[in-house]
Order: sequence, then C-alpha cells, then structure tokens
Amino acid sequence: MTMTKSARIAAALCMVFIATGCGRVENASQAANGVAQATRQAGNAVANTVQRAGQATDRVGQAMGDQAAVTFRQANDIASHLVRSGYASRAIAFVMGDVAYVAIQAPSAAGSEQKNKAQISAYVTSAFPAIRKVYVSENPDVYARFQNFQRMMQQGHPVQGVWQNFKTSVARMFPS
Repeated sequence: MTMTKSARIAAALCMVFIATGCGRVENASQAANGVAQATRQAGNAVANTVQRAGQATDRVGQAMGDQAAVTFRQANDIASHLVRSGYASRAIAFVMGDVAYVAIQAPSAAGSEQKNKAQISAYVTSAFPAIRKVYVSENPDVYARFQNFQRMMQQGHPVQGVWQNFKTSVARMFPS
C-alpha cells in the first residue's frame, strides 16, 4: 500500500510541475530570450529616434539660417598637428568658420620648450591657412569642458545643440 501511495504522490507532483511549467526549462529560456530581444529592439528604436531627431534639429538650424552651427566642427586635424609638433601633450580643437578654439594640456617641462599661446596661434594659422583667428587655453577646466563637447559630438548629439552650449561657454572662457 505504501508503495502505491508513494507512486500516486510522485505522479501528482509530476503533474503539478508539468502544469505549472516548472519542468520545462526550454520554455522559460525562450521567454527570457524573447524579452531580451524585445528590450534590444526597443533600445535600438530609441537610439535611432534620438539620432533622427538630432539630424532633424541640424536641418532646422540650417534652414533657419544659423550658419555658425552648419560650419561648427571638431578639428581633429588641428589637435593632432599640435601634439605631433610638440606644442601640446594632448589637444582638442573646434572650428567655427575661420576661427579655431583650442584647449591643450601643455607638454611636460622635461626636455621640451614651453610654447606660449601666441606661438601656438601663429603655428595653427600658418599650418591651416583657412584659420584666421585662434583662441588657445591651457586651463584644465576648459580642457575638461572641451572633452565634454567632444564626447557629445561623438555620441551623435545634434550639432545645433552642441553649438549653442559651446557658444555660451566660449563667451565665458575667451572673453573678448
């Protein structure tokens, strides 16, 4: 009798596991994979929407005649030139029209001659004839802010928005 009772209890437990889905691992992992895929698709959709919104904002800025935002760009060529030439250990540059804004970290004093801002400006205007005016800063706070603008550009933020923030900051960093 006890064997029959044990068999009935075991059979009942098996039925409970089957009915509740506890014994079906593949169904659970399929559901988890479905949720993960839906999450990835939603994330991609959001990223694509943000990118399209940024592009639309840039087009609106162009249509509204903000030519400064149209010509605003990160100038890796100028920054890398300054580093290769020994004017800076690290540099970030942005160009708007014929004006370059440069934030540098000066090279270490050991074995290198410290260049002043006028020398750096003269070097940039001679190496890049389209540049007529250069603003240079060795301030670590300015460099950190330029890194933030650089990161925003790399992440695909709308140029119009980055330009507006940049323009406001530059007015404070490089007063005329």
